[in-house]
Amino acid sequence: MEHVTMKSSQQNNERVISSGERLTIETITDYVQLLRTGLTEADTVILEFDPKVEMDITALQALCSACKTAVASGKRCMHRGPAPKALIELAAATGAERHNSCGIHNDFCFREFGGVTKWEN
Repeated sequence: MEHVTMKSSQQNNERVISSGERLTIETITDYVQLLRTGLTEADTVILEFDPKVEMDITALQALCSACKTAVASGKRCMHRGPAPKALIELAAATGAERHNSCGIHNDFCFREFGGVTKWEN
């Protein structure tokens, strides 16, 4: 299996989680563990994506789960920087871009394409 560089850092009760180059079924386990740890240990989890990150549907599932977990526990899950092309393409391919939001999110939702400010901090 290809080595995937993902990183996580914490400061000021925030955890920053970087995607690395791939968020696919082969690599998602490590990323999900970073999300779980971040949401357990910090009040705010900030997601950063490599601009050329490769994603599949498991990444969308992990992002939705992290968002729902954050809301349920009174925490924040948000994104910093522009939405990666792979995420926009996946949402379009799944039909998710036709919806404004799922009604659960607080600060982050891959469905919020129209407002670039949602993707910037």
